[in-house]
Amino acid sequence: MNQESTDQPKDTSTEDESSVVSTNDKDVKAPVVEDRDTQNEIATDIKPTESVNPTPQQEDTPTPPPTDQDKKSALIKIAIGIILILLLALIAFGLWKSYQPKQVELQGRVEAETIHISTKVPSRIEEIYVHDGEKVRAGQELVRLTSPEVSAKKQQALAALQSAQALQSTAERGSQQENIDSLYANWQSLKAQQQLAQTTYQRGQNLFKEGVISRQRRDEMQAAAISAAQMTEASYQQYLRAQRGSTPQQQSSADAQVKIAQAALDEANALEAETKLFAPSAGTISKTYGKVSELVAMGVPVVSLIQDDSLWISLNVREDQYAQVYKAKSLEGFIPALNRSAQFNIDHIEAEGEFATIKTTRQTGGYDIRSFKIQLKPAQAIPDLKVGMSVLFKIEETK
Repeated sequence: MNQESTDQPKDTSTEDESSVVSTNDKDVKAPVVEDRDTQNEIATDIKPTESVNPTPQQEDTPTPPPTDQDKKSALIKIAIGIILILLLALIAFGLWKSYQPKQVELQGRVEAETIHISTKVPSRIEEIYVHDGEKVRAGQELVRLTSPEVSAKKQQALAALQSAQALQSTAERGSQQENIDSLYANWQSLKAQQQLAQTTYQRGQNLFKEGVISRQRRDEMQAAAISAAQMTEASYQQYLRAQRGSTPQQQSSADAQVKIAQAALDEANALEAETKLFAPSAGTISKTYGKVSELVAMGVPVVSLIQDDSLWISLNVREDQYAQVYKAKSLEGFIPALNRSAQFNIDHIEAEGEFATIKTTRQTGGYDIRSFKIQLKPAQAIPDLKVGMSVLFKIEETK
């Protein structure tokens, strides 16, 4: 046995003896063992409170390179940190944004005055001079109609006027000179007969006093003289009337008949004028109704005219947005059809608000919001702006 222990290699004992263990500030030499299993058992017997001072050989040992698992873990930690920073930034931005005034977009519409041109008499379309979309000037003839009834009524009015004017002329001129001369001659004849009857009566009166003739004969002569005097007076009055002409009442009646006939003619002319339709102002023809030879009823539009020289924007604003618009006096709007922005001035606001079906707050204990129609006009002329185009406005909504 002693021989086998002495035959062991010297290198192993020398290597084991180089291990030094420090416990409780005392250097203790590790026992020499023959194999690695024995070394492991000795290491397990050391208490946890004991610390092993590294040898100079252990301090010089290089740190092993990080593995793929370590790299992956580090990347995950970095990604989590970035995500947390982004979440915090997003929350902070949301809080800041919630306290900023919100902008709402209001949509308006380009509008213009539309005139519906119609006639007051039933007629038939004879000719149409314009078409849809055509520019017209004020006073330009658009449509010509025809109505035989109106033409006949005008002829009747003309005939009635001529008759009334003839009666008026007769009343103003009085009797003709031939009639006056005839009445004068008749008066002179009766006057001569009156003088003869008066002379005969005077003679009969003298004879009656002398007793030559009877009382009866004398009375007959007296009656003849009185009758002749009355007939002479009547003839004289007729002669004076012929000279004087018509009475004021007759003249007034004749004048009234002329006025009645003239009014009837004016009415016929007015109805005839309704057979020609003219443009009341400059603008663009929106639509023509009916074709040539078709009947047109009274009051039914034949042509629609848009006065596009004075366009405006119609915008409905809720009363909770009213203050922002009213204070602005002018708004900047975007026209999608033209892809441009323009400045619009507030022209007027309707005096009475209408119920806004867009939003109500009665269910939340507030009040029913109403809307006001605001009319805006372009600050400067906008080329190619058409009726019906949309205009978008952005305003800040109050909280």
